[in-house]
Amino acid sequence: PSIEARMAGEFTQQLQDYETLVKATRARSDACQMESVAARKNGTAQPVSFDTREPEAPLPPRFMESDLTIEKVATVLATAAPKGLLMARDELAGWLSGMNSYSGNARAFWLETYGGGPYRVDRVKHTEPIVIPRLAVAWHGGIQPARLAQVMREPDDGLLARFCWFWPDPVPFKLSTTNPDVGFAVAAFERLGMLEMKPGNEPEFTPSPINVPLSERARARLEQFGGDMQARQGFSGDLMVSALGKARGLALRVSLVIEHLRWAAQDGMSQAPAEISEESFLAAVTLVKDYLMPMAERVYGDAAASPHARNVATLARWIANTHPVEVHVRQLQRTVRLPGLGEAPLIHEACEALIEAGWLEAPLPGTRNGRGRAAYRVRPALWEALG
Repeated sequence: PSIEARMAGEFTQQLQDYETLVKATRARSDACQMESVAARKNGTAQPVSFDTREPEAPLPPRFMESDLTIEKVATVLATAAPKGLLMARDELAGWLSGMNSYSGNARAFWLETYGGGPYRVDRVKHTEPIVIPRLAVAWHGGIQPARLAQVMREPDDGLLARFCWFWPDPVPFKLSTTNPDVGFAVAAFERLGMLEMKPGNEPEFTPSPINVPLSERARARLEQFGGDMQARQGFSGDLMVSALGKARGLALRVSLVIEHLRWAAQDGMSQAPAEISEESFLAAVTLVKDYLMPMAERVYGDAAASPHARNVATLARWIANTHPVEVHVRQLQRTVRLPGLGEAPLIHEACEALIEAGWLEAPLPGTRNGRGRAAYRVRPALWEALG
């Protein structure tokens, strides 16, 4: 809200100009109507024609919304958010599952928001469509694994591949001792907001984005990265094929963001970036290749898996990351507390699956169901296999 309040700088004047224009339009309409009536009575002239339509009221600048119809989103983009809009919801499942309840074209509309190109939305109650110069919308939110598994059953049209997925391992809860520098973040964001678009040409004078190309060295890195992602597509499943196909474009987008974030964080009033440096592009490649693509693999694999398979994968990741000598059931319950593995029977089931996979050794006789210490020893050969 504070950011949008700062964005509303010139809106008060725009609203005053609109109210003045409405009054002038109404006065002109009344005058034309009186002239027309007089003409008909006197028979001296043809009735005066006039347009009674009033201009649409301007909308205050928008940065973020949570739940809008397609027509409303289109109106906001066409008037109040020419640079794009952020949609944020705590739970994305309802939006993903019900996007076609309002309109059969909803899914196609949201797919197009990824490209940021021009778009036209026809309205039922109006003869004139809403023309959007740049259909640019970003979505942010969360979704439960079970709900995501339901969404993933639908045919793959590339919508899920347009998201950057995050499903990190849980970390021990710890209160922070320092406060985030909100002032710095707001100042950096305001500096980004000061970036102007390129003035448009006649007749609409619609402004357009300024292109920021890759540097020559960054272009060479893009070609190498694109080839690597294309090669990986031949060894991946359907959803990952789509994600890897979007990886090249995702790296481009992220590199542009990184370049501008670095500029926004600088002191002084330097010129905005004119190109994307090799350094920024390599940082984007590292994020996409080493984090976002593995996260996508985890999300698509775990969300589609059964609860038992998910528990086995969770325990296997914990073993691979922490290198324990043994897996102690009570320790996992009381101290580690892995998601889905809060009960002893579930832990034992996961351990038994890892025994079959050659990761663990069975506990000593009498220790699982008796009073002994139920612990599964990790096979030393596992570390050599994992490298």
